[in-house]
Amino acid sequence: MAEAIRGARGRRAFLFTGYVFMPDHWHPLTVLAENDTLPQVMDAVKVASMRRINSRRRRRGALWQPRYFDEIIWTVKQYKDALRYMHFNPVERGLVSRPEDWPWSSFRCFGGGGEVPLEIDRLELPFDDDARS
Repeated sequence: MAEAIRGARGRRAFLFTGYVFMPDHWHPLTVLAENDTLPQVMDAVKVASMRRINSRRRRRGALWQPRYFDEIIWTVKQYKDALRYMHFNPVERGLVSRPEDWPWSSFRCFGGGGEVPLEIDRLELPFDDDARS
């Protein structure tokens, strides 16, 4: 997934500001360019990842569900809550005891040790949690 997202970021102009890859799903935080749409970005990531994963598994065919769930984030607080939810998802699922122990999230991009599988784009957020982006 990390390789596919790196490639899609090279072809599309979206910002990738947070993520977690779970065994059966993933959560991204993205900021789209003015001339881009979420379906275009998601299709780029899905196609690139499907090709890579199918190639490694020596399989063909669809990999992803055709539908995904999106949510518009309006405030700084919503952004922080979404990031916190994603980073604690592996803990809630019982995969690790601390978010920093899950190697496939952006948690380590915000400090702490350990390898970072996929760098994120940094956002300059207002101090006020009620501020709208």
